[in-house]
Amino acid sequence: MAREIVLWPHKVLTTATQPVTDFGPALEKLMSEMLAAVQEAKGIGIAANQLGEPLRMALVGREDGTFFEIINPRILERSEQITLEEGCLSVPDEWEKTPRYKKVKVRYQDKAQQWHEVEAEGRLAHVLQHEIDHLDGHVFVELLSGLKRSLIQERMKKYQKFLKRKKD
Repeated sequence: MAREIVLWPHKVLTTATQPVTDFGPALEKLMSEMLAAVQEAKGIGIAANQLGEPLRMALVGREDGTFFEIINPRILERSEQITLEEGCLSVPDEWEKTPRYKKVKVRYQDKAQQWHEVEAEGRLAHVLQHEIDHLDGHVFVELLSGLKRSLIQERMKKYQKFLKRKKD
């Protein structure tokens, strides 16, 4: 069984992550745990802080179902605002229309510490923005109206109480 995904509004999800400086075996282990968690949850991306690790690293899903790591990423450019239907593994069963950008340019490192730049649009641009938001300490619900955000927060509190009772 994969590691448990942290649920919003946990503090680790609302705090900016720390840059990755140790590219050793612990990083490789964390990437394996992240891959297992995102695959078990049938997600298309996951950030390290969604497993409780405050590190600036995420796995991003490609259209073909494979994943690649982005370590210490930064969005360099954004263009063409759009609204997309969005959900999150840390906010289960909640889907809302969310403002994003159609195209992004991102600079990041891989697990071998090599720097890359990717220009993405469509689904890949969407996932990159979502995961980098996580690394900056933001969850997609923050981009919604105050009313929608508070309704989702109430549902999440009830869901977390349900999970706690289920465990006890």
